[in-house]
Amino acid sequence: MIAHLLGGLREAVDRAAPPDELDRHLEGVAALMENHFRYEERQLLTVLETLELAAGAEEMLGPL
Repeated sequence: MIAHLLGGLREAVDRAAPPDELDRHLEGVAALMENHFRYEERQLLTVLETLELAAGAEEMLGPL
C-alpha cells in the first residue's frame, strides 16, 4: 500500500501537479504511516508489559 501511495505521489510530482493534489497524496501517506506506527506501538507495548526487569524500565531502556 505504501509503495502504491508513494508511486502516486512520485507521478504527481513528476507532472508538476498543483499543490492541493500534492497535499492529498502527502496526507494519504501520512495517514497510512500514522496508522502503521500506532499498530507497531500496540504490539511493542504488549511485549514491554510482560517484561520482568531487574530495574525500572527507564533505567533499563532509557527514556521512553
